[in-house]
Amino acid sequence: MRIHIAVAANILLFSLIYKLDRMEYGLLFIAIGLVLLCEMINTSIETLVNLGSPAYHNLARIAKDVAAGAVLLVAIIAIVIGVVLFGQPDRLFVAFSEICSSPWLVVLFLIFLVGGFLFVFKGVKFKLPKKSTKIDKVKIYTPKKKNKF
Repeated sequence: MRIHIAVAANILLFSLIYKLDRMEYGLLFIAIGLVLLCEMINTSIETLVNLGSPAYHNLARIAKDVAAGAVLLVAIIAIVIGVVLFGQPDRLFVAFSEICSSPWLVVLFLIFLVGGFLFVFKGVKFKLPKKSTKIDKVKIYTPKKKNKF
């Protein structure tokens, strides 16, 4: 998920310089949204499979592989959309010329690239409270039977 977020942030920043039109932005946001959505569904499926089958099971492997395959397929489609949107050499040259002509844009892009790299490989550390080792039992209400006598 971190890889997808970092790539999406860099692509969105570059798209501002590339000057996409409304339809192109629509396609870009749909592609990014579908990749993130599929990644979230994949994580949910893998977590549920691990919960239901903590030991190795072939059917669990198949479920995880199919979910991961869906993410891969949508990511490949997003790459194709990106090539179609950003694959125009004349517009690419103009965008890179604009970036290289402004020191602020060069620094901004370097910050985004390095920040994305650090985000992917180091992550963001949050200090969460430690989990309690005390296990609370769930109390289930059962109505008492009335004596007929």
